[in-house]
Amino acid sequence: MIRGLSYQKGIFYIGNKHVACAYHEKGRLKSWVKPFDQQAIAAMISQVIGSMPTWFKLLTIVYMSLIFIPKLLSFFGWSNVYGLPYYFLFYYMFGTHFIFPKELRKYHGAEHKVFSYRGVVRRGRLPCIQKAAITNRYCSTNAVVIYFGAVILGTAALLYGYSFTESVMWASYSALIAVPIVQAGMKRRGLAQISKAVLAVSYWLQTHVTTTEPDRKHLICAIESYRRLGQVEFPEKLIEKRVQRKTEEVKRMAIVDVTVIPIGTETPSVSSYVAEIQKVLKTYEPSITYELTPMSTLIEGELPVLFEVIQAIHEVPFKHGIQRVATNIRIDDRRDKNVTMKDKLQAVKSKLTEPTEVETETKES
Repeated sequence: MIRGLSYQKGIFYIGNKHVACAYHEKGRLKSWVKPFDQQAIAAMISQVIGSMPTWFKLLTIVYMSLIFIPKLLSFFGWSNVYGLPYYFLFYYMFGTHFIFPKELRKYHGAEHKVFSYRGVVRRGRLPCIQKAAITNRYCSTNAVVIYFGAVILGTAALLYGYSFTESVMWASYSALIAVPIVQAGMKRRGLAQISKAVLAVSYWLQTHVTTTEPDRKHLICAIESYRRLGQVEFPEKLIEKRVQRKTEEVKRMAIVDVTVIPIGTETPSVSSYVAEIQKVLKTYEPSITYELTPMSTLIEGELPVLFEVIQAIHEVPFKHGIQRVATNIRIDDRRDKNVTMKDKLQAVKSKLTEPTEVETETKES
């Protein structure tokens, strides 16, 4: 099962053995994929904490100080004030969903739309992914609803035998145990009514509180992260399955000549962008073959695949902060017979070995 985790600058997708991340840094989209181990977890924590807005960090510091500092002072006999009780840590853990920063809500929405989309997740499907549902049945918001719902119901039940403070305390601790139990029960038919109630509240919160309609950059980030994970854990799901017509016996291959021109670079050299484009093209093997020339890149493949590839390499300069890109495309699509790049070159070479008309006349005379 794939799990998602959004934060202020990007999105993690966690698989069975790997974790992938795509994030924006100084206007550029970056990504990585790593084995899901302690080092990866440390990297995730570092990125999440480092991306938090200043106000969020200050709020966290003040909140934690109100819990631990009075207890520390009381332990050394410097104060009689005990501070906020320990179960307020659970309120922070679950309650931060209600105060997600703006960018985090947009990345969260993009994460959900990728999960909701039923087709092959790729940039060529971005308009369709944009229309996908922004709610996710397995979102962590479910745990928030279960926890605070259990606190409210538990407090009400315990008031018959305990004071309000004691009731809240025991309900807050007990609710933490209720979260995994109820989540496991939501998968069973016998608890369908509980599942329906939790999801109703969760979907409302997801729609109005914890997510926001993502922009294009947030969706591209989600797609990039998902595909990076897919390349190492489920590559078969990244391939578009086409239904071949009975009358179609062979694949129709086309050749495109593509030149991607980033406009507004700091240097006349564009070799770094060309190198990045070659890396993107490599991810589409063996669906395409390609050849780098001094002036452009030649790509061969089925036309629908080629259009997807063109869009992917067109995005490369944008990922690195360029605001304007001009892409020149020439398409050679021959339908009378299949001709590959290799065939075309071979045809020309064969003509070079044939004698010219002048040579023929000389021999005859």
